[in-house]
Amino acid sequence: MSDDGLYYTGPDGEMIKLDQLPRRGLKRWRPRDKAMVITAVRHGLISLYEACARYDLSIDEYLCWYRCYAPQPSEDRP
Repeated sequence: MSDDGLYYTGPDGEMIKLDQLPRRGLKRWRPRDKAMVITAVRHGLISLYEACARYDLSIDEYLCWYRCYAPQPSEDRP
């Protein structure tokens, strides 16, 4: 199976594909890079385990990023 057709739509309407994610072995992570990884996992572009393996993250590190960069529910919702 090819991953060529897999993508998610970013907040600006741009199609984000796997090859547009931060490169493997990245040493200096910007907030945008972390947010892209979190969003890719949330939208099913890659799995949590694939992200951790690809970026040499522990589950705890990923969850820390998630708490910082995943959209938070609005306080005014029940």
